[in-house]
Amino acid sequence: MWINYCIFICICDLIVCQSLTKDRRPTVRIAQGVVTGIKVYADSGGVADAFLGLPYAAAPIGKLRFAAPQRHGGWNGTFQASEYGPSCPQLPPKEGINESEDCLFLNIWAPEITSRYPLPVVIFFDGEEFTKGNRIPIPGQDLATEEVVVVTINYRLNVFGFLCFENQDVRGNMGLLDQYFAMLWVRENIRYFGGDPDKVTLYGHSAGAASVALHMISPRTAGFFQRTIISSGAATSPWHFTTNAKSASFEIVRVLGCLSSYLPSILQCLRSRSTQDLLKAYEEYQQSGNYSSMLLPVMDIFLPENDRYLPTMPETAFKSGTYMQVPILTGITKPISFPQYALWMKLASQGYTQLQQFAELSKIPEIMKRYSLNGRFKKQISDFIDWRYIEPSNGDVRILLEQLKRLEFESKIEAPHFLQIQYLLSSYIQPIYVYYLENPGIMLNAMDSPLTPDLLLLFGPLLLNQIVRRRFNNRELRLSQHIKQLWKNFIIFGNPTPSNQIKTWYRYNSVENHIEYLGTDSQTSSEDTIQRSRRINFWNQLLPKLAAFTFDEQNGITRELQNTYVPGAGYRHAMYTLSGLVVALLALLLVCIVLIKKRAKERERQFQMVY
Repeated sequence: MWINYCIFICICDLIVCQSLTKDRRPTVRIAQGVVTGIKVYADSGGVADAFLGLPYAAAPIGKLRFAAPQRHGGWNGTFQASEYGPSCPQLPPKEGINESEDCLFLNIWAPEITSRYPLPVVIFFDGEEFTKGNRIPIPGQDLATEEVVVVTINYRLNVFGFLCFENQDVRGNMGLLDQYFAMLWVRENIRYFGGDPDKVTLYGHSAGAASVALHMISPRTAGFFQRTIISSGAATSPWHFTTNAKSASFEIVRVLGCLSSYLPSILQCLRSRSTQDLLKAYEEYQQSGNYSSMLLPVMDIFLPENDRYLPTMPETAFKSGTYMQVPILTGITKPISFPQYALWMKLASQGYTQLQQFAELSKIPEIMKRYSLNGRFKKQISDFIDWRYIEPSNGDVRILLEQLKRLEFESKIEAPHFLQIQYLLSSYIQPIYVYYLENPGIMLNAMDSPLTPDLLLLFGPLLLNQIVRRRFNNRELRLSQHIKQLWKNFIIFGNPTPSNQIKTWYRYNSVENHIEYLGTDSQTSSEDTIQRSRRINFWNQLLPKLAAFTFDEQNGITRELQNTYVPGAGYRHAMYTLSGLVVALLALLLVCIVLIKKRAKERERQFQMVY
């Protein structure tokens, strides 16, 4: 009897101790001070330690507005890391969203801290065209229970993150430097949270993916990360990099009434304006249609050499191999929504003609400006794009919406993605794994969200539930578990299939362009591969060649041939080759014009039938 009583008391004590351990808030000491987090539960039932809203840099307000990030001074007492920090200011304004210029915070999720070996770390960057981020906090506990330390960060966007005067006072790239500062913070502190600072994966989505690629070419990030995941974004995209942010910046200065010949006066004026004033001026400039000059990351060769972050154009760095050579997992997913989808739906409600005029008079010209396709043949190129994408549809608005989605996806995501891979292959020695995630049918009412299915599948049911208040169905759950396993393997080993337990995912190389298709049971056919190549070459080769083509009207030969004289057979051979190319391009252009005119007549007849 006495023995049974003792056993009962011991069991009770053990239960109480375990309960107290579970309820005890995780606490760590870092250079800035003591931090206390919270316990959070994953959908699987596992427990993770979460540290939310940790400041990784000083607040970029007052004199630090538009400045490079500075170290945070720390705090006295204990920092309560139990709530997300505010998001960085962005458009469009939305009620109920906590936003502030004091927004340089990061969030950490880790398996319950023990004395185990340090775990691999993944740092996640999101963003959309560097103008806005994901206003829905991404919960990291589901991924953290897979024995990975997860870090998400806020960084400055739009006018606050990328205003650029091409000098040391307003240097541009502040948003990228925020990310760099967060990486530095992780390198110095992540071991206190159970992470390994020498086993870090940078994971970016959309503009965040372009950011990861840009950090690869920066000379200042050596040793900061050992692998990269680049999802639905590329540094080679004209939506993610510019050579002309200065003119856009001074146009915004003009809109704000801050123009002056004295730079300190301009800065004083800009720093005196409210957050909303700056966002309104930025929005006004965005709507002006000057897409050839936007606030985006820039090459900063105007700075002293030891202060430059991006001294080289992305394509130059990738071609020459002057970048961080680490394993890459990269792929694309068709978005659930698009940045202008709300506008498209509004125009669609007004009728087919309104939406078609937007496509032909606004969307196609925007894309052409981004791609620098406004040469002598810009009218023909515009008609060519229109002919390829805006097909007659008997006035069916739904078909036109699908055509717009296809135009947006292929020009903004697919073509730049494969162009970046092409550049990387010219000098890359580390493995590259490429995927294409077919939309598994996750349809969301999330028009303001830049999320794609791969993020929802990776970060688990908690993220999906935040958006649409539902759980994965069985098919989605299986795909989510499969993707988690592949991504986890890559984060740990630099290879998504290191063992024979999963079907081998082969590297992508110049000989075999292996792409892993996820979310579909069928394998891609050779016809699919041919069609994809045609889509990519349309944007990456054909249109740029047509735009660059110059023709001398007086004698009918290209200026390139006119200005080149090298006597001998080699010259004649080159001349014949180039002449043949010119004839072929002209023939193609004539065929396109004939087809476009034929298409226009068909469309006119259809309009008469509809209206």
